Amino acid sequence: MDKQLLKAYIRTIVEEEVQRILPNILGEAVSEIKRMQPLKESATSTNNSSKSKPVLDRARLAEMMGITYDGNTLTATTNSMPVPLPANVPPDVDPNVIKAVTKDYSALMKKMGIT
Repeated sequence: MDKQLLKAYIRTIVEEEVQRILPNILGEAVSEIKRMQPLKESATSTNNSSKSKPVLDRARLAEMMGITYDGNTLTATTNSMPVPLPANVPPDVDPNVIKAVTKDYSALMKKMGIT
């Protein structure tokens, strides 16, 4: 049997099966969606209004990112941030790759103006 003819048969069979099964699957999906409870969105904010934006704790975020403020100067360091390698790193990995992954790029970012 010719390969193109076989592909045509397969396409035809798949198309017929999809046309046969799809209405049932869509009907089940729609009924499942109708039975679901609507999700209630919640956000922590200073106002009790549901339309207000969540409050961002900038001090906590800066602490987690290793950012410190010295007056008007912003300092970001990655030295204090642990960079764990995955447990399944093969022993024959090139050491240069490990150095590239764990390298402190803060000086490069400073030169690029991304501080």
